[in-house]
Amino acid sequence: MLPASTRQWPRYVGAFFVIVLMAGVASAVAAIRAIPVAKDGGGLVGSGPKIDKKLLANVKPGDPQTLLLIGSDKRSSNSSDGKARSGQLSDTIMLAHLDSSRPTTLMSIPRDTQVNVTQKDGSVDTEKINAAFAQGGAPLTVKVVTQLLHIPISHVVVTNFLAFQEAVNRLGCLYEDIDRSYFNDNASGVDNYSAIDVKSGYQLLCGADTLEWVRFRHTDSDLVRAARQQAFLRSAKGQVAASKLFKSSSDLFKIFEHYTETDLDDRGEVLSLLKLAINSSKQPIRSVNFQVEQSPTNSNLLVTPAGLAEMKKEFLAAQPETDLQTAPKGSTKQAKKPKAKKRTGLAKGLVTVPSEKSSPQLIKASFDLAAGHLPMYYPSARLATGGYANLDPVRTYTIKAGRYSKRSYPAFRLTYSMGQSYLGQYYGLQGTTWKDAPILKQTHSTVQRGGKTLMVYKAGSKYQLVAWQTPKAVYWISNSVSLALGNSQMLDIAASLTKVAG
Repeated sequence: MLPASTRQWPRYVGAFFVIVLMAGVASAVAAIRAIPVAKDGGGLVGSGPKIDKKLLANVKPGDPQTLLLIGSDKRSSNSSDGKARSGQLSDTIMLAHLDSSRPTTLMSIPRDTQVNVTQKDGSVDTEKINAAFAQGGAPLTVKVVTQLLHIPISHVVVTNFLAFQEAVNRLGCLYEDIDRSYFNDNASGVDNYSAIDVKSGYQLLCGADTLEWVRFRHTDSDLVRAARQQAFLRSAKGQVAASKLFKSSSDLFKIFEHYTETDLDDRGEVLSLLKLAINSSKQPIRSVNFQVEQSPTNSNLLVTPAGLAEMKKEFLAAQPETDLQTAPKGSTKQAKKPKAKKRTGLAKGLVTVPSEKSSPQLIKASFDLAAGHLPMYYPSARLATGGYANLDPVRTYTIKAGRYSKRSYPAFRLTYSMGQSYLGQYYGLQGTTWKDAPILKQTHSTVQRGGKTLMVYKAGSKYQLVAWQTPKAVYWISNSVSLALGNSQMLDIAASLTKVAG
């Protein structure tokens, strides 16, 4: 039974839902118990246009629900095309399907997705989907998304990116496994987009840098950015502990109260959603790829009938995982050995690279790491396409053990591009002496490959991390943000780790 204060006060449900996506069940319960008691018995926050309840699905208490999550960026209301603007842009449009018996499913809609937007005069314009929020806010976005996907939407939560940035800072910053180095300062005068300077590798990332990282898309694509945002949510879910929420709850609720809008204004609806959110938080987060094709005439992304049918089925009917069943959090479980054919050679798409034991670049990195007693390794099996990243292909640095901690651990990151066919996709090898880093405390299984005991961390059915621990350090292969490497490829790359000379 939830506390009486919760039943009296729906005001902070927008904040709660954003937090619960970033938390486990213990954190979710902690958050809901921290909701303050109403002083005026008032309704919900939100200064945006009212959402007609007829646009939303009427769901029975306890039944699965689909929420529309919109990340907005306040901008000028002026526009070059003369059309009315709400003063906000929807940089992020994401659907979250909550089911207490199955993984929470996320599906991001790229902002370049082509849609039909009905104007006030009845005319229909073909535009990119983010135009709907600019022209009509959340109400028009609900209409457009429902017409596009034919997926019933139960509720809407709109969160300004300032809330995201401030919340990450209030939580003490979060550890992220950054796939490659990102940099732009507009110094050339050619490109004029958001400044960013985030290095590759596992690290503690605070609000402004985290925001720039999840929003970046200028040298990759909208699909890669959507995958990056979902990777952030998966990462945050494993780090936001109940203790953090108790300590930060007052400030977090104030942040989201100020920057969040939602349609919820009925206490019964609020209670039903919060119960479902808590039950759903026991399940892992699962991502569904948004399937589109590039328009032959412009930069729009097109949804095909076949692609729509497939992703809708996957989004609404996510099946429980059967491959490498998960063990209790923080523990390991030996994977069952299937009756498989004898493997010969590497997984398809991989090649053995010439020996790099004596590579000057790697030897120098090994020398730099020697003082921290971190042996240097490299993968002798790699993807046949692509190669080392152009920016920071070999990086040595230290990882801070907390925002204000004086303790740090030596680390290195090798970053590889997947090639031109995989725009914006990078994978890499991380090494560090921090053998109990937060990223390694998540549920995982073990697999034997190449004489090594490998720890496998999954996102849905795909391997997002494969780690190997030695007496001195731990090493892991990180998949690309959209998990483009296959499971066998991940295992073979990790199994091929070879020590650098010296």
